[in-house]
Amino acid sequence: MRTFLRSLKPNALLLSFGLVLFSVTSTMQSCAARFDQIGLDNITNIGGQLTQLMGKAIEPYGKHADSVTKLLSDLSGAASHAAGQKKNTEIAKSWQVLNDELAAPFFNRWKEKGILDKDYVKEAVGQVGKSLDAIKKAEMAKRK
Repeated sequence: MRTFLRSLKPNALLLSFGLVLFSVTSTMQSCAARFDQIGLDNITNIGGQLTQLMGKAIEPYGKHADSVTKLLSDLSGAASHAAGQKKNTEIAKSWQVLNDELAAPFFNRWKEKGILDKDYVKEAVGQVGKSLDAIKKAEMAKRK
């Protein structure tokens, strides 16, 4: 191998090194998840609607039942979209947790009780907000 490298002229050696460097960097980029504008739009749009609607749980559920149904459908669609993206496992899991363990149980409890206590609502909105922030941060990190 050493004799091969010594036999190359400096220009050929630099060209070879450049080709190897190019192939390594282009291969490494394909290992990372690609930026997904739809994913970022989902977190921005659904996030604002979700926390706003949760804040209304101190009012009767029947007044907001249609909005809850639409929002849960949108949330489920966003989770499905995230799961369908290549190399997006962690964000897809985060969407699933947001949907299955935070939002859906909250809205089911609201439906069951009719009206929720403002302290409970405040705590739930805080937890959902943290989850939304984590998803948004992960989506933005893919932009680089």
